[in-house]
Amino acid sequence: MVSILLIACSSGERPSLGDAASDSNRPSTETTEQPTSTGSGTEARLDELPPGPENMIGYIATPIGPTPDVRTAPDPSAERLEIGPTTEVGAPTTFAVVGDPGVTSAATGGWYKIVIPTRPNQGTAWVPASSVDLTQTPLRVFIDLEGRNLRVENNGATVFDAAVAIGTDENPTPVGATYVTELIENTNPGGAYGPFAFGLALHSETLTEFAGGPGQVGVHGTDQPELIGDKVSHGCVRLDNDDIIALRELGLPLGVPVFVT
Repeated sequence: MVSILLIACSSGERPSLGDAASDSNRPSTETTEQPTSTGSGTEARLDELPPGPENMIGYIATPIGPTPDVRTAPDPSAERLEIGPTTEVGAPTTFAVVGDPGVTSAATGGWYKIVIPTRPNQGTAWVPASSVDLTQTPLRVFIDLEGRNLRVENNGATVFDAAVAIGTDENPTPVGATYVTELIENTNPGGAYGPFAFGLALHSETLTEFAGGPGQVGVHGTDQPELIGDKVSHGCVRLDNDDIIALRELGLPLGVPVFVT
């Protein structure tokens, strides 16, 4: 069974892929709106702004071909980035879309701007609109490091709110706009990762690897609930196991936006 190493875990336990590639974890809601582009002073497309809550509004791009066609610019002759059809643990590759995809596609001749799951954090690229399935989720995740809090909104209304543990001062949880890349059901639900772990398209700024993994940051359970609220991890966000189960039951799709501040 394949596995992943998330950087915040302090034990040698390795969580393994559960149902990360199942249909229940793929984006499934229909596109429902096309917000108006905004800017200050002059009109700007949302995709021209840095990734953040203003322009990552729940659109998800899922590649439909055998290999994602990801380019450094909205041009078929631009450099192609090597991103596979699945993540390292076997979940289907997904991307969070930056901006209003309808406006972006019309302005670029059929391209969407996306956040990519590779270093550096909040890196962006482009995919042809014809090469992906476009969906939209009403869910978004907000992680407040100072407040030690993780909150989920559904169409702007809070539907989940829980305390978390975060990275230490030496290895802090990185901030920025990202998204969920995989859901992992752990083989040892009572272990250091708890029953579930959500991988993020986010990497440690201080560690290039951890215990053989790529320094990827995630949100997961814990076998030390007494440390919730503290700075104790190598960068991951820890939830009490009851809370990580409740978070999983919300049905967060792969590609759902996550904002760490």
